Amino acid sequence: MEDNVNGEKLSLWKRIYGVIWGSPAGTLESIARKPDFWGAVALILGFNLALTLVQMPKIREFTAWTMQNLPPEVKMTAQQMDVAVNAALIAALAASVALPPVLWLVTAALLKLFNAFTGEKASFRSLFAVTVYAYLPAVLDAVIKTALVLATPARNIARVTISPALLLPPPDMVPDRMYTLLSHLDPFVVWLLVLTAVGGSAAMRIPFRRTFAYIIVLWLAYVAGVSLIFGKGAV
Repeated sequence: MEDNVNGEKLSLWKRIYGVIWGSPAGTLESIARKPDFWGAVALILGFNLALTLVQMPKIREFTAWTMQNLPPEVKMTAQQMDVAVNAALIAALAASVALPPVLWLVTAALLKLFNAFTGEKASFRSLFAVTVYAYLPAVLDAVIKTALVLATPARNIARVTISPALLLPPPDMVPDRMYTLLSHLDPFVVWLLVLTAVGGSAAMRIPFRRTFAYIIVLWLAYVAGVSLIFGKGAV
């Protein structure tokens, strides 16, 4: 079948526009039929890397501030602090291009597992493609957060969020469980989850509500686990 919506052939930019604004359901269905994703992968990773590079001075300053404010019993030499700062910069750059593909692979694998028990059989490539395009709201999220990071004192950049966690008092060095939980309720993440369900449903030919329920259960389990493990007071 043709790669089109309403009979129009879709370029990379039309796919992006369609997923974000124009016709998400129709565009993701088209992507599932013709799962070309390398252009979107390159664009998303390029944006992530560029945004991280823009934040590098703030990351450097934040890491140095953190090292300087460690408990008194933790002693670090100037050389050790330099190593820690450089390691943080390298880790940030690596994460910007490594984490999205890992997330796409895991999400596509979970959709494929779901597909083993329901709907028409969809190829892993189709599920991976809709997962990549469904990630586009995260790029918009990163753009907004980068602007906020640049406008925020370096020592406070770990508190930058556009989630309901904004309603809570700023956390200490280690956020409590409620702050950690609410920080995951980012509207752009919810948008991403909805698009993933729309794309997965289109690829598997099943009702949206079934895929969305599956994704939401997995996501809530993940959020609860992270909050319990990494929130203040965790064992």
